[in-house]
Amino acid sequence: MRAGSLLLVAAATLACGISPPPPPVPVQGRQDDVTELSGKWSGRYWSKETGRHGVIRFTLPEHADSGYGEVEITFSPALHLLREPTADEAFETEPCTVIDIRVVRVEGDRIRGTMVPYWDPDCDCRATTVFEGKIVGTRIAGTFTTRRASTDRRLLAGQWEVTRGRGKS
Repeated sequence: MRAGSLLLVAAATLACGISPPPPPVPVQGRQDDVTELSGKWSGRYWSKETGRHGVIRFTLPEHADSGYGEVEITFSPALHLLREPTADEAFETEPCTVIDIRVVRVEGDRIRGTMVPYWDPDCDCRATTVFEGKIVGTRIAGTFTTRRASTDRRLLAGQWEVTRGRGKS
């Protein structure tokens, strides 16, 4: 059983590093506002409420109306159910999955978007996430909310931030 759990952990970890390219993300808004988002953005998100954290990547080529974006989401509580580390083992590997960004809307210095719905193993249910933020130069920061489709329909919250790399793409 332990070898099977370790294999599952290794497969989940490898899946994060070799994921296929994300599908195009439509970016809606006035052309000037959309142009201001061009470039390669990267950052992170976190939620004290759920303990989750992860990486955000988004790229919008110049003069384009769609980009590419994804979020690596960790499910550490679910992993702990699969494998209990021994006292002298450091528990560093957490499985993650890559969730695509569905759509982004920009209006002035405000941004709002949604993620493609995904299966959340913590509640064994479908979840949807909406994010919003404020653009300040080469940084965007904001909040997100996730609604689980479980019987309690809990709404969970967190924060996120990304910065644009040097130069626009």
